Amino acid sequence: MVVAVAWTHREDLTGTTVHLSDPRWVLVLAAALLLWWSGWVALHAGALAAVTRVRAADLPEVARGAVAAVALNSVVTSAGLAGLTAMARAGRRRGMARAEVASGYLLAATVTDLGFLLVMVAGFGVLGAHHQLTALDLLAGVLFLALCAARVALTVLAVRRPAALHRLAGWALRVRARVLRRPVEQPDPERAQELVRAAELVTRRPARALPPLLAATVVDVAGVLMLWAALAAVGGGADLGLALSAYVLASVAAILGPVPGGVGAAEVGAAAALTVGGVPLGVAAAATLLFRVAEFWVPLAVGGLAWITARAEVAA
Repeated sequence: MVVAVAWTHREDLTGTTVHLSDPRWVLVLAAALLLWWSGWVALHAGALAAVTRVRAADLPEVARGAVAAVALNSVVTSAGLAGLTAMARAGRRRGMARAEVASGYLLAATVTDLGFLLVMVAGFGVLGAHHQLTALDLLAGVLFLALCAARVALTVLAVRRPAALHRLAGWALRVRARVLRRPVEQPDPERAQELVRAAELVTRRPARALPPLLAATVVDVAGVLMLWAALAAVGGGADLGLALSAYVLASVAAILGPVPGGVGAAEVGAAAALTVGGVPLGVAAAATLLFRVAEFWVPLAVGGLAWITARAEVAA
C-alpha cells in the first residue's frame, strides 16, 4: 500500500524533496534521532540498575545491547521479547546473571508501554484542548489501552498463577501451529520460570521503575520530534500537535500490524493522520517515508551491525 501511494504520487514526492535542502530541519531530525537512541540506552541501563549493579565500564556493552535489542524487536514479532537475546549476551559479557538481565529487560519492556501511554494521554489532552482530537486518535488510544491491559494481565498471571500461564502459553503455541500449519512446539519450562521470577521482582520493586519510565517517555517524545521535523522538512508545516497525533496513530498501527516492525501499517497510519490533518497526500507520504527512515531503517541498520559485531566477537 505504501509503495502504491508513493508511486501514484511520485510527482508530488519529487517536488517535496527540494525542501530537504534546508539544513535546519534535517539537523533537528538528526538531533531527535540521537535523543531517541540515548533514551533507549538510558531505558535499558536504568532498568538493569533497578535489579543489579551497573558500573560505568558496563555502559558501552549495555548501549550496544540496547541498540541491537531495538533492531531485533523490529524484525521479529515477539511482543518485544526478541531483544532479550541481545541484552542477555551483553550481560553475559559483563558477568551479569541471566535472571537479573531478564528481570531488567522485562522492567524495560513494561515501562516502554507506560512511557508511550503517558505521551499519548498528554498529547490527547493538548489536542482536545485545541479541538484537534480525531476519531482515529481515539480508536488508536482504545486499541493501545486494550493491549496494555492484556500485558498487565499476563504479568499478574505470571506472578499469581504460573501454572495457568504455562497452559495459556501451550494454547497459544497450538493456535500458532494450526495457523502456520507447523508442528506444535512445547512451552519451555525454564523460560516460563524465568518470566515468573522476573515478574515477581518487578512487582516487588515498583518504585525502581521511575528512572527507566522517564527514559521511556524520552524515547516517545523524541519520536514525536522526529516526525515533526520530517513534516517540516518536506514543506508540510511545523505543527507539533499534528505530528503528535500522527505519531500516536503510527505507533499503535505498528504494534498491531501483522508485519514485524509495523512495516506498512505504521506508514499508512502516519500518512492517514497527516492527511486528515490537512496535509496534501503527496507531502504526507514524503514526510512519513523520511520519518520511517530515521525512526526505523537507520536504527535497524545500526542495531543489526551491533548484533553482528557482538556475534563475531563471541565466535572469535
